[in-house]
Amino acid sequence: MPPEEFMKQQYITLRDEIRACKVRMFWILVLGSLVIPAAGFAASEFRSVFASASIPFVILVLMLAFIMEQNNIIRAGRYLKEHVEPHIDDVATWEQWLSSNHKLRDIDRYFFGSLLLVFLLFYSLGAGTAVESLATTWPEHYWYAAIGYGLGGVWFAIVLLRHWHSCTTTE
Repeated sequence: MPPEEFMKQQYITLRDEIRACKVRMFWILVLGSLVIPAAGFAASEFRSVFASASIPFVILVLMLAFIMEQNNIIRAGRYLKEHVEPHIDDVATWEQWLSSNHKLRDIDRYFFGSLLLVFLLFYSLGAGTAVESLATTWPEHYWYAAIGYGLGGVWFAIVLLRHWHSCTTTE
């Protein structure tokens, strides 16, 4: 395969990967925005201790999935910028244009941060509801769950801090 064709195929493949990541992110947003509050309401309304207890961990998984997809998009963009676009002559390329002005990436940071803030609020509310539900059902052992939810929150904060920069820039 000639090098030009190989570069073209890489570009097409990475563009498709970015598109697929955006679709998965959309469904993560739908799940996080609609299903989680509905599941929380249902768990509270039907007094389901197990459902209440599991919702915070489902939210953690959704937050990690969102970070993973955002990281995949940024990684594909970085690869395009560093390995594919340098071989394109006489044309301004997308990643090159985005990197020319940091304000063009501001909306990505704001959206990423806002969504994670909403998910963290859901997590906090879900964990509080779960601990309250568990305290009524198992008053002598509910603090195990509180420790578990606390550790889950701290663990997510560490993951977020480690990946914040890589999820909001291509540099």
